[in-house]
Amino acid sequence: MNTMANKRFQENEKKIQESFISLLNTYDVNQITVRAICEKAKINRSTFYAHYQDVYDLLDRLEIAMNNKIVAQYKGREIDEIFFISDEFFIPFLDFISKNQIFYKACLQKRKSFPISQGFEALWNIVIKPISLKHGITSEDEMMYYFVFFQAGITMVLKRWVDNGCIETPSEISSYIMNCLSRFR
Repeated sequence: MNTMANKRFQENEKKIQESFISLLNTYDVNQITVRAICEKAKINRSTFYAHYQDVYDLLDRLEIAMNNKIVAQYKGREIDEIFFISDEFFIPFLDFISKNQIFYKACLQKRKSFPISQGFEALWNIVIKPISLKHGITSEDEMMYYFVFFQAGITMVLKRWVDNGCIETPSEISSYIMNCLSRFR
């Protein structure tokens, strides 16, 4: 039986993911079909559907895995509002995005919802709420507008950067973000 713990299942999942990312080098995500992924991975459609519902499910789950890799870079670090809004935080984050820009271009291309769904509580509790309170903002509804602004702004900066091929260095993009956030500190 081919289960998630099964080595063959895991190998097929890796082939599906690698084939998908390879196709992203040539095609926009909305042009990639399950059939194309299966042909590239040399698997049957039923094997694909044992892993994912469709191409967008694959993209979403890969995004979660990639975001977990980003978060792993900061394990063992004390995250506070000063660290979070610093080059020390943004440069490794941006470097990771730059190294995986084809994938993130696809993710940001489909972005239509709240940019950060995972890790929401940490960003809210460590950054947004303390900074808002420091500036006399006590309404959580008002804080949420700042949060949405913060997320959307950074997401669109990332989108522009990857759409342009990550021409600027992570350090340059970090400095642009820091300049935008300087009023927020």
